[in-house]
Amino acid sequence: MQYQYPLPEAIGNPDLLVGRESEFALLNKWISRIPDRLSKSRALLARRKSGKTAIVQRIFNRLWSENGQVIPFYINIPERNVWFPNFALGYYCAFVSQYISFLERDETPVDSPLTMEQIREYGRSKSMRQIVTDVDSMLHYKKNRDHDLLWQTASSAPKRYARLYDQR
Repeated sequence: MQYQYPLPEAIGNPDLLVGRESEFALLNKWISRIPDRLSKSRALLARRKSGKTAIVQRIFNRLWSENGQVIPFYINIPERNVWFPNFALGYYCAFVSQYISFLERDETPVDSPLTMEQIREYGRSKSMRQIVTDVDSMLHYKKNRDHDLLWQTASSAPKRYARLYDQR
C-alpha cells in the first residue's frame, strides 16, 4: 500500500526511516487488537534522537492512509510553558481537526488545525451535536475561567467520541 503523509514526519524524507522492523511488528500487533478493545496503553521510551517521534508519526500516517477502524491522533507537546486553557483548546482543536481530516479524507486539517468556529460549523453541518456542544461548552468554560472543566472536556473528547460514534 502506498502511504499518504498528511502529518509531515520529523525525519524528513520518509524513506530515511529504516531498520525498525521489530518495533513496527510489536506496534502492528498492538494496533490490530485495538478494534476489539484488547490493547492497553503503550509508552515508547528511549534516549533523545533515537526515532520515537518518527515511529509515532509513521504510525499516524499509516493508520490515516489505511482508513480502517483505528483513527490516529498525534499531538506534539511543546517544551515550553503553555497557559493551561490555551493548551486545552489546542489539544481539542488538534484532535477534532485530525478526526475530521480522517473522516473527510482531507489532509489539510492535520497540519493546519481548524479553529473552534470552523469545528463548530463542521459539527453543525454534519449533525454531529456532540462537537457543537463541546465547542460551545469549552468557549463558555474559557470565558468563565473554569479551566478544570475546559480541560476535562478537551481531554475526554477522544474517548467520548469513540464511544458515541463506535470508533477506536
